[in-house]
Amino acid sequence: MQFNIVTPVLNGEKFINETILSVVSQAGPFSIRYHVQDGGSADKTIKLLTAWKNRLANDFPINCDGIDFSFASEPDRGLYDAVNRGFAACGSSDAMAWINADDRYEPGAFVTVAEIFDAHSDIDWVTGRPTVINEAGGMLSVSPITPFPQKAINAGIFEGRFARPFIQQEGTFWRSALWEKAGGLNANFRFAGDFDLWRRFAAQTDLVFVDATLGCFRRRAGQLSADMTRYHAEIDSSLSPREIETRARVAKGYAKAAFKYRVLVRHYGGPWVCESWPMCRFPFLGTRAFKAEHWRLSLAALFEKDWADSRSG
Repeated sequence: MQFNIVTPVLNGEKFINETILSVVSQAGPFSIRYHVQDGGSADKTIKLLTAWKNRLANDFPINCDGIDFSFASEPDRGLYDAVNRGFAACGSSDAMAWINADDRYEPGAFVTVAEIFDAHSDIDWVTGRPTVINEAGGMLSVSPITPFPQKAINAGIFEGRFARPFIQQEGTFWRSALWEKAGGLNANFRFAGDFDLWRRFAAQTDLVFVDATLGCFRRRAGQLSADMTRYHAEIDSSLSPREIETRARVAKGYAKAAFKYRVLVRHYGGPWVCESWPMCRFPFLGTRAFKAEHWRLSLAALFEKDWADSRSG
């Protein structure tokens, strides 16, 4: 399996080393095509990228089947244009993702995704537990298993107002065929291009939640995602009146836990198993509610099987 990974960057000298290291230190039976697309940095970013290119070609320990690293520096129209350019430079692959120049992947993220995509041909995109780190890299939060039903993603409710959780771009991977079907990112967006891409992905297939931490979002001063007013305004302007109506209706269904969603879990260290879970109907239990609901359904299925066996005997 080959991963195509892109990092868009502009004046990213503070965190770019940590981001790159989180990609090139991934270990497993896969190769990585990694491209950094720079928008014309005026700090030490280009110097750092040159050093990485030299080291990866010489003495850096490679723990996967190979790493092909490149970078380019040229003016662009913004973050999402840079990502599109980066993927165009990478060529074809099996799996894709992008990681911004202040975020990072967790060790084992790529081999986890490779195992899932190899074993589950019906799964086209996955996301891990949303995880947030602070400016120094310390953990701030790791979210519980979160319901992201296909219908709700496509309706556009996961943007902080209609449903609290976000689909975390740093922990999301997809097959190249899905990217091709969706047509890539819309470079006209400045703030919410990933939100728009997820909606178009969900028009094709459902997102499957992985019970693992794959990537981390770094909270820091001055980042684009801090401007939620402009983020929401851009989203609202991108939706038609009919889509806004649908969003409101689906948000009510989500609040009433009216959907099911798929989750990839491992039981006692076994293989990744894809299960269909209902949304939690007991939110007052907090994170324990997901496990309680899962065990309730498992026991109900067991009793139904025993009853059916007794009837057939």
